[in-house]
Amino acid sequence: MTSIIKLHVFSGANDESPPCYLLQVDEFRFLLDCGWNENFDMSMLKELKRHIHQIDAVLLSYPDNIHLGALPYLIGKCGLSCPIYSTIPVYKMGQMFMYDLFQSRHNTSDFDIFTLDDVDMAFDKITQLKYSQTVTLKGKGHGLQITPLPAGHMIGGTIWKIVKDGEEEIVYAIDYNHKKERHLNGCSLEMFNRPSLMITDSYNASYTQSRRRLRDEQLMTTILQTMRNDGNVLVAMDTAGRMLELAQLLDQMWRSTESGLSTYSLALLNNVSFNVIEFAKSQVEWMSDKIMRAFEDNRNNPYQFKHLKLCHNLAELSRIPEPKVGAFYFIHKPP
Repeated sequence: MTSIIKLHVFSGANDESPPCYLLQVDEFRFLLDCGWNENFDMSMLKELKRHIHQIDAVLLSYPDNIHLGALPYLIGKCGLSCPIYSTIPVYKMGQMFMYDLFQSRHNTSDFDIFTLDDVDMAFDKITQLKYSQTVTLKGKGHGLQITPLPAGHMIGGTIWKIVKDGEEEIVYAIDYNHKKERHLNGCSLEMFNRPSLMITDSYNASYTQSRRRLRDEQLMTTILQTMRNDGNVLVAMDTAGRMLELAQLLDQMWRSTESGLSTYSLALLNNVSFNVIEFAKSQVEWMSDKIMRAFEDNRNNPYQFKHLKLCHNLAELSRIPEPKVGAFYFIHKPP
């Protein structure tokens, strides 16, 4: 039996705004991500708020604010009360993203859009899943199944497969990376065989990326030249997503005796840096096959850092000797 399928776009189409879509399958409505920008532009949520009580489930694909930044506000201030689904790392790292986002704003302004209690309330509602774990929905969702599959890009990143009555297949796949990364396997789109509907994006479609080895060499050369000239290096990055790859790369650079970097300082600064790294240590099973083998064979955890110093505020950072490389996550106060 053919289903009625409708897609309503709140943001994330025709521009680079955060993704937020309402997918209707017969009478059941999924909210696919609920991203928000760092300025917390209320106009972005105006139309979404009108549909808030029609939403039956939320599917989250990545842990950053671009994909789930509005969740604490929607739960704490708008009355969203439906089931929410994500992978285990998206749950853990997403909470770290939102803690850091709140604290960064709170440190510089009277921030009242949402509270830490709203963050906790939102993430307490999330059902945490493993890859390929299928959930059969009930009630209005009778006949629907949802399954998270690996998307690459960030730890726990998800391509969602939605199946109706075992026949019609809908695939929600945005921001995925089919290439292997330093800490993650790539996704495999070959696992889908002619879905009824595929929801995807074209972000970076025209961007030609250079080889990873060349990018690593350019980064190391720039860092080394700067520090040999008694300069400090600031690397702007996110809280708990792509930061994991860069932190691992930098610590590996510092471990190499040939790099000449071991005499300099290396620091990670954000409000939740210790928690993020501890979570990363416990999520090796979500990482690449290479990392898994190293851990199983030698108990080698890539996030047991030797050189990277964890800082939670500028006072802690100032105590680290210069020259130094600092990896930061800054939230700027809106004008």
